[in-house]
Amino acid sequence: MTSTTMPVELLLRNLKCRPSMFFLDGSFAQYISFLSGFGVSSAAAGEPFLDGFAEWISANTENGRNLTWPTLVLRSIWPEWNGSASDWGELDSIADEHAVRALFGLLAAYKGVDPGVLGLANDRA
Repeated sequence: MTSTTMPVELLLRNLKCRPSMFFLDGSFAQYISFLSGFGVSSAAAGEPFLDGFAEWISANTENGRNLTWPTLVLRSIWPEWNGSASDWGELDSIADEHAVRALFGLLAAYKGVDPGVLGLANDRA
């Protein structure tokens, strides 16, 4: 780890618990936008953050391999989900909160982070 690298556990905890620290409102749509950009920039820096995430979700949730990781996150909650990217911003507050919790639950499992650190210990993502 270099002096400019934030440990994954700390990054995920800060994202989940302090979204305003990253100028986010804590919505699923904003997390998707942020993480998509972060994934691209981290890959360009040689430390890919999301490489293999879609394949991992697909294998662990038995959903389509041709879907994007945000869609796979939503299908892990709602298997019938067939919405587009524009629909992510249209989730009601309860559904949005559920989607955010599922997203962080899946990210924690993928990255090997204890879900309790993210306040998800009693959740099922």
